[in-house]
Amino acid sequence: MITALAAAILLQGQPAMDIEPQSTPRVVAALSQEVVEIRSDFAGAEIILFGAVTNMQAEDDLVIVVRGPEADLRVMRKERTFGIWINRAPVRFEDVPSYYSVASTRPLSDVGGFSALRREGIGLQHLRLSAPESERTEIRLGVEVTVSEIGEDIIEYRDAISRNRRRDALFAETTTGVQMLEGGLFRANVALPPATPVGDYEADVYLFRNGNAVAAGTVTLEVRKAGLERIIYNFAHTHGWLYGLVAVALALLFGWSAAAIFSRR
Repeated sequence: MITALAAAILLQGQPAMDIEPQSTPRVVAALSQEVVEIRSDFAGAEIILFGAVTNMQAEDDLVIVVRGPEADLRVMRKERTFGIWINRAPVRFEDVPSYYSVASTRPLSDVGGFSALRREGIGLQHLRLSAPESERTEIRLGVEVTVSEIGEDIIEYRDAISRNRRRDALFAETTTGVQMLEGGLFRANVALPPATPVGDYEADVYLFRNGNAVAAGTVTLEVRKAGLERIIYNFAHTHGWLYGLVAVALALLFGWSAAAIFSRR
């Protein structure tokens, strides 16, 4: 990836006849580090995403979207019943990104049209959050559309996911987070909070022209446990039942030890 980026940068100084046609822009990107290790003292990290764009025009914009590993998420609503707050009306969302960050050269509303942003899933309001078990398909004006059986309340569920993830700094949107340099070069900072989930991440760099994405580049990032945490994590996911037995045995041992110590006093 670094070699490809260096080649793209060198192209910036070549004559026009030696590079690609001006109608064919290209995006090349790289990360300052491709692996982030999480240890017991992990307090977050900040990595740099940088790269170059060939055949870039003055009015073009860049948008960077970093997506973390996806997982199903069960969301419930708290309701007060007989003076007690309980969780009710669960809705299961599929393939919810555990991390989602957007950075752009300008506000997204100035970068691209609604349909272009929705098609690429760029921006928190365009993030695809699907709850198949509570959806049905209808034909409206001859077009097949997906309708939620929950009705307008589904918006509250989606907002709750976004609100909670933003509180933990796992969802973020920065309208001026991409810095353009001379010669089509760019850079942006990607902040990873202390609660960053482990897994494989993808960073997509989109080049927008006249409201539409005309080129894109992708780089990958791995977030993984390290040291003793990695051993415990792998053991728990590889031998789940044995890990559960060990956890119960340790809890009983510590409980018995604490009871024995206090009984002597």
